[in-house]
Amino acid sequence: MAEVLLAAVVRKLTEFAVEKTVGIQSSFKIREEVEKLSRQLKFIQAFVEDADKKHIVDKRQMEWVKNVMDIAYQIEDAIDIFHLECPKKLPGITGTLAWLVKRTTQISFLYKFKKEIKAIHDRILEIEEYRQKYAINTLGQDFGGQNTQSHPEPKPKLDPIGDPEIVGFVTDLDNIVKCLCDEENQSLAVVSIVGPGGIGKTTLARKACNSGDVVKSFGKILWITVSQQYESIGVLKNIASKLEIVTNPWEVWDWDVNKFASQIRESLGKRRYLIVLDDVWTEKVWAEIAEVLPDNKNGSRVLFTTRIENVAKGADTTYEPYRLPLLDKEQSLELFIKNAVPKMHQCSNGILDADLKGLAKEFVTRCEGLPLALEVLGSLLSKTKYNYHAWNKVLQTLSWHDEGCERINTITASYEHLPLAKKLCFLYFAAFPEDKKIDAKSLLQIWVAERLIPEEVNRTLEETAECFLEDLVQRSLVQVSNRFPDGSIKYCQVHDVLRDLAIHKAKEMNFLMVCSKEDDWRSCNKARRLAIHHSDFNKSMDIYASPNVRCLLIFGEQLKPADFSKYRVLKLFGNMQGKVVLERYEGTPHLKYLQLDTYVGYNDSDVSKFGKWIRSLKYLETLDLRGTDLEDPSHWIWDVKTHRHILLDSDILGPSLEYTRIQGPPASADVKNLQTLRGVRYNELWETSGVPNIPEVRELDIRCCPESGAATLANLLCKLKHLMYLKLAGDCEGFLKLRIRDFPFYENLKSLVLIKYDFSDEEVPLTVSDDMLEMLPPHLTELSLRGFEFMSDPMPMLEKLRSLNTLHISERWVPSSATIRKIKCSAGAFEQLEELVLEDLSVKEWELEMGAMPMLKRLRIWDCGPLSVPPALIHLDRLQYLHWVTNIQANKDAINNIFKQRPHLRSYWD
Repeated sequence: MAEVLLAAVVRKLTEFAVEKTVGIQSSFKIREEVEKLSRQLKFIQAFVEDADKKHIVDKRQMEWVKNVMDIAYQIEDAIDIFHLECPKKLPGITGTLAWLVKRTTQISFLYKFKKEIKAIHDRILEIEEYRQKYAINTLGQDFGGQNTQSHPEPKPKLDPIGDPEIVGFVTDLDNIVKCLCDEENQSLAVVSIVGPGGIGKTTLARKACNSGDVVKSFGKILWITVSQQYESIGVLKNIASKLEIVTNPWEVWDWDVNKFASQIRESLGKRRYLIVLDDVWTEKVWAEIAEVLPDNKNGSRVLFTTRIENVAKGADTTYEPYRLPLLDKEQSLELFIKNAVPKMHQCSNGILDADLKGLAKEFVTRCEGLPLALEVLGSLLSKTKYNYHAWNKVLQTLSWHDEGCERINTITASYEHLPLAKKLCFLYFAAFPEDKKIDAKSLLQIWVAERLIPEEVNRTLEETAECFLEDLVQRSLVQVSNRFPDGSIKYCQVHDVLRDLAIHKAKEMNFLMVCSKEDDWRSCNKARRLAIHHSDFNKSMDIYASPNVRCLLIFGEQLKPADFSKYRVLKLFGNMQGKVVLERYEGTPHLKYLQLDTYVGYNDSDVSKFGKWIRSLKYLETLDLRGTDLEDPSHWIWDVKTHRHILLDSDILGPSLEYTRIQGPPASADVKNLQTLRGVRYNELWETSGVPNIPEVRELDIRCCPESGAATLANLLCKLKHLMYLKLAGDCEGFLKLRIRDFPFYENLKSLVLIKYDFSDEEVPLTVSDDMLEMLPPHLTELSLRGFEFMSDPMPMLEKLRSLNTLHISERWVPSSATIRKIKCSAGAFEQLEELVLEDLSVKEWELEMGAMPMLKRLRIWDCGPLSVPPALIHLDRLQYLHWVTNIQANKDAINNIFKQRPHLRSYWD
């Protein structure tokens, strides 16, 4: 677990010895002490790195590793203090007096620093003596035949997202559906599923909601996740959003509970609805929600999932709470096989090879019928070699007999067998609130900023971090909520049971502390990382100023001033937090990750302070200001040389370009390590002074591109050989007229978004020819062409993009007479397409041949006038969501007929 941290500290020591130990420091032999310390750490690092191939089960070994991590933290702190407090300039004093004061102050400071280094050196000798005294000679033993070669691991094969298969619970599913669709009871009633964490309550509820009978019975089905940190206003906002009462969250910022309740009641009207309240923890939930939901006397239902039977009984007595049973031995074995054994090794009858059958039954017995334990343990076994010796090794090394039930110990054992570098990454999931969908890219950037990711040849740190996350998914420790069209993870989350495990282990290792109530403050004074989930603490929050805290993540609205001076990661959400940051901006030299989400109305003085603060962040790698209302800070953002990811503008305010205030980097900016540049305006200085040098950029989003900027954009793009995501908005017709095939990223580009905006008062037709479409990169997975006009049907050209997963086409908002009248999708075309959006088209006919778009899951047709519904639409077998907005009665009838024949179809998607 400590090897990644040690590697980072050794690098830091080496750089420090070279850069900072000159001049007067030499007389104190600071450099010699630092180099000696570095040599000692390298020996320990080599020893600890061996643990990356082993399994740590001995508590002596774990305690020794914790001591190593403490030393690494102590070294980091010593270097940070040196950077922060070492005397430099003495303002207001000149001449001989200044020299004497400066020298005296430096001597005193260096003496203390050398004493600190010596104390660390002595502590290293002490833990080395402990290692020999207590025979900690080997960190564990080889784990189950796992491949332990040092070369980079391949990226795991992606699993599709969708309804997971369930094992067992067939009768249970039928019983739940029967209660939901009970025609004899027309009153509003609650159906509840009760069981321990990890038994499959949420999975069963989703299966029930997707069943044909349920979809056919209810006009509206809403899924609301409640969780332990329940707030009635938050649940009502969620319901209002799903009912499309709320389309812009800023329009309802002053709504109270009563306002939301009245709007929800009005929206539900006389509909027959089903609302799922997932993960309910208190009886208070139903007491408050029941007042909001109308009883339309048409068989509407509420479906609960909860761990607490009294919560279910307190909600409604119409239907007895359904207690979900544990899996029996046969069902457990089936689920275990699905996760543990590659299909190539499964026999036709579903039984394991004979020599593994006994071991499989032993594993299954340990899981005690809990589906989550079976999935996690099965995924653990899938990472080992498929033979008796490898599996038996795991069976012998797992800690089965700790206190508590064995099924929970099984999940813990799967965590213990993670490679050491990935344990810390998993523990970071403890920082996020329960049931929260986590932005995967932000998570990876935090991992990188925290130096949790080891360096690998021919890979960026972010690419290695992505492989780590995919591996945690394959081990069933992390769930994928959404993926990007190219298959990479967009949002992820962890099961409540696994989150509890992460919180426990993070606290045990003093890695991260979670504060969800005021009592948690008492145990947070030694935490290196602090996650705050409560929004209305009454205390002064002096804990923020703790000398140990290096990472602060706050998911609440109220935050009092604190000392941010030593932080490396700062992630703040809420209405008042940005103001607090401005009040305490001074002295944060080591910040590597900064994300703010706040709308507070900054004035010019605030922006000036904020600019000075950012300019001082010499090590900042990720700057995420997508949720702020700052005016143009271009003149100071580009002074930082260590940027890897800059995210400055969000689509949350809509497509209007006036919200894009921040200009792209000038040619003089030293941002050669930049990988992500999102939400910047086209910089007109590029046309005269040249384009910036950003050769490592993977994601680029530029707004307000002028008609005259095509040549300048070409100069910029011709240097980007790693580009995978490109978004241009403005007069970007010139881009399509360029020879895209000449750009070095042509084969690598996965996502292309082009949005046409007119900057003139006159409507000038902007057409796309077949020649332009033929130039599109061949491996695109996402293509969006919005605001263009097509000279002919674009589909024959676009269907040649065989990897296309998502396609969004919209014509001009004011179609001209040249607009096409028919589009055609040939049989076998768009073989990988899963999402299609057509907007503002004046096309009258859509010829959809049988066999076209065989993988299509989501279809949205919006403001397409007379476009008729193609008959073949009913034969799209994988279609899950159909949203067709039309005023033509024939189209309405055709869509309604499709919904009748396809009861599983939804009319919306999240």
